[in-house]
Amino acid sequence: MASFEDLGLQPELVEGLAAEGIERPTALQLDTIPALRKGNSALVRGGPGAGVLVAWAAPLLDRLEPVAGGPALLVLVPSHAIALETARTMIRMAASTGHRVAALGGPYALPGHADVLVSTPDALAVAVASTDVATDGVQAVVISGAAALLEDAGQREATERILDAMEAETIQRVVVSDPVTPAVRAFVDAQLSRAIFLPSDAGRTDGAEDAPVQRGTLRTRILEAEEALELPQLVGDLLEEGARHLLLFFRSEDRAADLGDLLTLHGYGAGEPGDSDTPVWLGTDGMEARRGLGDLLTPDAGVIVVSVDAPPDADELDRRHGGGVGGVMLARAREVAHLRRITRQAGYQLQPFPAPEAKENPAARFASELAAVIEGADLDPYHLLVETAVERWGATQVAAALAFLLRQEGKLPASDSSRRSGAASEASAAAPGAPTAFVRLFLSVGSRDGIGPGELLGAITGETGIKGDRIGRIDVRDTFSRVEVDEPVAAEIIRTMNGITIKGRSVRADYDRQAGRGGEGSSTPDRGRGGAPRSGPSRGGAPRGPAGRGGSGRGSGGPARGGSGRGGTGRPPGGSSSGG
Repeated sequence: MASFEDLGLQPELVEGLAAEGIERPTALQLDTIPALRKGNSALVRGGPGAGVLVAWAAPLLDRLEPVAGGPALLVLVPSHAIALETARTMIRMAASTGHRVAALGGPYALPGHADVLVSTPDALAVAVASTDVATDGVQAVVISGAAALLEDAGQREATERILDAMEAETIQRVVVSDPVTPAVRAFVDAQLSRAIFLPSDAGRTDGAEDAPVQRGTLRTRILEAEEALELPQLVGDLLEEGARHLLLFFRSEDRAADLGDLLTLHGYGAGEPGDSDTPVWLGTDGMEARRGLGDLLTPDAGVIVVSVDAPPDADELDRRHGGGVGGVMLARAREVAHLRRITRQAGYQLQPFPAPEAKENPAARFASELAAVIEGADLDPYHLLVETAVERWGATQVAAALAFLLRQEGKLPASDSSRRSGAASEASAAAPGAPTAFVRLFLSVGSRDGIGPGELLGAITGETGIKGDRIGRIDVRDTFSRVEVDEPVAAEIIRTMNGITIKGRSVRADYDRQAGRGGEGSSTPDRGRGGAPRSGPSRGGAPRGPAGRGGSGRGSGGPARGGSGRGGTGRPPGGSSSGG
């Protein structure tokens, strides 16, 4: 197997990757690193789990020289939270090449003077317009998470303005996305002349690959809580099924050792593959971990293979789970698109674990419909949509609120208990689908003040105590914002928000008296002049907020630790796999 040295990366960068537990390139990295080192513009199909951040960051850090006074590399991402996470990950990699990395709007001194600047498109557009960031020295632009980013019309327009302001023939442009949606492909065709596709079939939109022969199913469990809680629970569930041993796969030896220690603390002995005295075996590579196990890895041998870290590609998935062994994959929400694609390529289908119980009642039917959407739909753009709400109230509360809204629309039957509940009856006194009157308010803070839709929603609900479901569309402009709110609470929001301070800026709040400001037409009446409020639900739904879905997928920081005397956990054989 080729190494990072074989790909031509400078020795310092190779050593920096090794210090992070990234020693073997994934298939995506083997394709992408040589092409980007040559300065090609490209569409890279990859996401968390495939080693995608190293695939584009390593060759660009290797190729680009720092430029005095401004960034040489711009990285555009869908949300501020992803920008911070991407910058933190790249800092460790860039330490070996001497590049300074910063995120715009993050805790960095003079981010506009960093060699690598990570930002959302709208925030960067504001910084460029105010001359806080100069783009004269930019040599490459990366658009990461393009499917989610281009789903937002405002972010798409800001991205196009940034790219149009640069010399098309001299700037290397890299679009990174999984899945490759029709919108992504159209953007690449319009903005990247002579782009290459990495891998070679990346130009196909999602679902266009030829379906291989079906080889079976793989069970999957979506990671909802902390990994330290989920993994011991998963191990316990699988051992209760009657498994004699579990063979767990990790992306690096450090990951295997750390989580092996965690399982040992929970009473599950962990050791090397083939150790008959331990129920849990630790592995880092499909071929190496399976080598020598022979008849132990057969469908009837009582060994269940578990991918704790996502396989980086379809070949690795087949090496781990092929031969009729099957098994289970533990998936983070941000890795679902990647897992769905590589399992389809390898000829497998994903099945939830544990499988939902089938019962003939409305709740069971609703659960079945949810399962169909979770398994078959592209949900990546919607993660950003609900992230702020999930961070504030938790996934269970948000899911329950969405189910309530569906019932109000008449699309979900009420359960018997909710029919008997006085509170539910009062909350749903209006007929399902009854229009709600909304009005539009004007607030004198905008993106130049460092305000995004999530922050503004939090400020309004925090100051007024009004629930977020009474807030509709939030439109943040450079110097002001418009917020659609339930008409009965509009006056209270204006009274409370007037004069407060948000990020050092005093707020003025009033009914929006200039519906056409900023070139955007609107039918929203002027409440301050006696007009009637607009009737109907908020057009925009929940505002987009920061998402914590970024990350490189690399192993734990620090050098690899040798030896096996860590709580009885042995070191797994084989080299460390690359991170994602």
